[in-house]
Amino acid sequence: MPARTISAPDRQYRLLRWAALLERDPDQIIGLLSHSWASDDAPGLIVDRPSAIDLAWNDVVLRVMGLAGRSRGEAKVFFGLSDAELDRIVAGSWRCPALPAWQVAVRIRNVECPRLENRIVWSVFAILLMFFAIICWIL
Repeated sequence: MPARTISAPDRQYRLLRWAALLERDPDQIIGLLSHSWASDDAPGLIVDRPSAIDLAWNDVVLRVMGLAGRSRGEAKVFFGLSDAELDRIVAGSWRCPALPAWQVAVRIRNVECPRLENRIVWSVFAILLMFFAIICWIL
């Protein structure tokens, strides 16, 4: 659960603004953070690149709206995200320490409105089901 509740329209506006900031330079490489459940020894960036939170902090509009810092906790509270949602947006791994900005923007949009992502998953599932049904029918 988010530490502080914000209204749904505010949350939506803030997340969409954050995604739009990343989409301004879609090929920029964004450094990903370690997961929130990782040890305290590795709380920072996995690679030496600006993170998505750094880009949000550099936006004057988001700072005026109340983004108080660059920390994971400040971003979580400001955008009204749970730990899992924030990890889904900004976390990476040793195999994927950075992503293009457009992919991080897609992550933000999927957290903001998961319906499209769910439709894609169900569409792929339906196509696979039809494929297997045709294979069974042929054989």
